[in-house]
Amino acid sequence: MISIDLCLQPCCRDTTMFAVSAEVKGLETMVNLLADVVLQPRLTDEELEMVRLSVRFELEDLQMRPDPEPLLTEMVHAVRLSLLPICRTPQVEKDMTDVSLGPTPIPELTHIMIGLESCSFLEDDFIPFAVLNMMMGGGGSFSAGGPGKGMFTRLYLNVLNRHHWMYNATAYHHSYEDTGLLCIHASADPRQVREMVEIITREFIMMTGSVGEMELERAKTQLKSMLMMNLESRPVIFEDVGRQVLATGSRKLPQELCTLIGEVSADDIKRVTMKMLRSKPAVAALGDLSDLPTYEHIQHALTSKDGRLPRIYRLFR
Repeated sequence: MISIDLCLQPCCRDTTMFAVSAEVKGLETMVNLLADVVLQPRLTDEELEMVRLSVRFELEDLQMRPDPEPLLTEMVHAVRLSLLPICRTPQVEKDMTDVSLGPTPIPELTHIMIGLESCSFLEDDFIPFAVLNMMMGGGGSFSAGGPGKGMFTRLYLNVLNRHHWMYNATAYHHSYEDTGLLCIHASADPRQVREMVEIITREFIMMTGSVGEMELERAKTQLKSMLMMNLESRPVIFEDVGRQVLATGSRKLPQELCTLIGEVSADDIKRVTMKMLRSKPAVAALGDLSDLPTYEHIQHALTSKDGRLPRIYRLFR
């Protein structure tokens, strides 16, 4: 068997892929068919006319538009003045008591996400951040566990195993061409929101502490295993090849990536964590937000030594 993957980039943010698998003796026929599909698709006159009209209207619209640069500059200025203070901490107060789809009611929960800037997938620190994310791990409190489920990650050991009232604590790492975001999402009863937030901020601060050799090796092994298992699927291999080539101009083989993962040290984890904690946090919340700490208090906790929120003293309770 031989497989061919043709990946095109019609716009800056997405890809179109054509993949074919067949016996080796049919290689020439397979390439010809793939070329016909891409270069000589059978389009009816009606389809072509519809496309022509659509493109014509778009071109006429573009010609009638003024120079976009002054308008863009003015728009950015207006957004900074009016929306930035609001968008910095998106919060939605919402009644979550009646969201069950079945006869059994779902507990009312408040969800919180705190994220810090990591790096782009083009930077060398991308691999250490991926290991850090795997080391944090986490999931839901009702997970059955099992091999590879991450039951030894920090968010399981330090959070879900110690605080039975937390329903979820999961780390995510999103990386793009210009930057990235490492975040922790957690959910709990609305009456324990403040304590939940402090647990998250303390976990961020604890990332800068010592990293055990067994903990680090487990995270690296789990990341390698996840990488290799994902690449057992042919469609995933096609997508991996196409996206890597379009994004970086080349493709790192799985063996190369595993080597880079194996070279990550405890010092690398501490370095990227210290760098991440120098950025301002992004905070999102959903549910009953009566006891949600302010953005300033969350930011203060992430710049403190122990990750604790400022104490609040009340005369009347």
